[in-house]
Amino acid sequence: MTTTRRNLLKFVGGGAAGALLTPAPWRLITDSALWSENWPGIPRPAHGGITARFTHCTLCPAGCAVRARCVAGQPVSLTGVKPHAVSHGALCPWGIAGHHLPYHPARVRQGPVKEATAAVAQAIAQRGTGEHVAVLDLRPGRTVSWTHRRAMAAINGGLYLTPRQPGYSIDLAAAKTVISFGAPLFDGWGTPGNVIAARSIFRLIQIEPVETRTAAMADLWLPIQPGSEFMLAAALAGNMTLAEAALITGVGEQALAAVQEAAESGQAVVLAADPASPLMSLNEKYGALGRTVVARSDAPMPEAWKQAAPEMSMAAAPDGAIRVLLIDESLPGGYIPWRRIAPKLAPDAVVVVFTSSNDGYARHAQFVLPAAVYPETAEDIGPAIDTVAAVFRIAAPLIAPVVPAVDPARFVERLAGLPASEPLRERAGAIHKAGRGTLLDYTAAKSTPVKDVTADNFWKTLSQGGCWMDDSAKRTAPENLVFPAAGEPPRDERPLTVVVAEPRRGGLESPLMSKLERESNLRLAANRVALSPDGARASGIENGDRAVLETAFGRLNVVVAIDPSVPAGVVEVAGGPRMADLCGGNGRARVVRA
Repeated sequence: MTTTRRNLLKFVGGGAAGALLTPAPWRLITDSALWSENWPGIPRPAHGGITARFTHCTLCPAGCAVRARCVAGQPVSLTGVKPHAVSHGALCPWGIAGHHLPYHPARVRQGPVKEATAAVAQAIAQRGTGEHVAVLDLRPGRTVSWTHRRAMAAINGGLYLTPRQPGYSIDLAAAKTVISFGAPLFDGWGTPGNVIAARSIFRLIQIEPVETRTAAMADLWLPIQPGSEFMLAAALAGNMTLAEAALITGVGEQALAAVQEAAESGQAVVLAADPASPLMSLNEKYGALGRTVVARSDAPMPEAWKQAAPEMSMAAAPDGAIRVLLIDESLPGGYIPWRRIAPKLAPDAVVVVFTSSNDGYARHAQFVLPAAVYPETAEDIGPAIDTVAAVFRIAAPLIAPVVPAVDPARFVERLAGLPASEPLRERAGAIHKAGRGTLLDYTAAKSTPVKDVTADNFWKTLSQGGCWMDDSAKRTAPENLVFPAAGEPPRDERPLTVVVAEPRRGGLESPLMSKLERESNLRLAANRVALSPDGARASGIENGDRAVLETAFGRLNVVVAIDPSVPAGVVEVAGGPRMADLCGGNGRARVVRA
């Protein structure tokens, strides 16, 4: 055949048509899809019987009830339990994909247990006068928290440290108006199913500078100037005129008057993004204490447990005096920026972290020990902020641990010389002895008064993922709420105000959910920030450029996305440990082109 342009075009066209008619390209697409779905370490369920098992999700304090569909004993799908008095059958996307976590490729899989034990023992033996051993518990309120407290009481100079805890619960079902200062009510706050169930009861006023999903679903959104929340609160408290607050916040005086009228109409509750924020003290002015804001109720505990170390905030710990710090990061919870921890450590301190992820405190510890993840281990869940009545629910394990995990409670027990115990069963025994409340048995789909259940059956039901609920809640006012004072927040020369776009859980997240988030851009990735078009133009930055985010506490390399929904003067960042270390406690930043 003569090589001409015409013949060459015929050859190329015919080859393309032939390739489309053969199975080769289609088979290649199918095989590629199969390869991408079979990540290393992901088990393939064996052929076998299909069963249902029950547990509770520990990925956040909501502790939603979970029904696991299992094939040959291996969980293949998770759904909520309907009906349910706390979670109301709901389960968030992270809970639905929770059975992926044991096989996460980024999971901490091994650690120097013997070396860590020896280093801790030596540091304790060589402590100087006034030096301490401390446990930092990021998810207080669990049964394991009491193990940590009892162990620290048994060690001379032991301290039990936690993030700030509010010490109250919010009864959304008793509220007619909810005034939220940036609380992500529809994006991870409290118990999702409980919030959704109460949504038709209350009117939501969302106060925040960026239109989040919660702001989009609110009855009224007030787009205030970043950092002006306390001035608005001062006006609502009567410490500033509405006209003065309108000038500072950028919200019209008429809108502020409407918020004040709604707050004073009765059965209103004020929420804040930080549950321990002084903004919560506005509830005292509006008569919410003891009605919609009530003291937290806890499940009964054994009398012997009351000989425990008191709970202490990190800020109250003495500077430079912690010789050994054990951080229980086995479950995601409140995060304290490292710059607030470092000054508390002795110069030669030993830091051990129990975790499943290298993203948090593992970056600062000498010893990183692997912790079990949901749903590998038996664990109870402390009360969520919107759980009014006391509850006790156990996350029953669905699979055996995939890695040789270290139990933080048992490690601390041995360190303190305490005998091995079964604290979950002891706590269940104390609850049964109290004789009040109701036992929810998901397997049998029934509720039974505790007084009609034997102690053995009570424990058996709980250990299979059941739940105990108290009959009633305390209706007493919480203590130690400090009234906010008028005044501007501290500022520096950095021109941008940091706004956290979305709350992010610490620890591991399902690879599937992470992939969907990245591809759909539903949430900012940990290394991305968003600027307004004007803000990007002023910094000489274009969409997709690499840049440096600078705050008073350090610098971080980031990728910039330009988003017209971001207000001028704002840099929107993702949540998570790294951003908390970089931005927490100071809301000012600068973004410069790398």
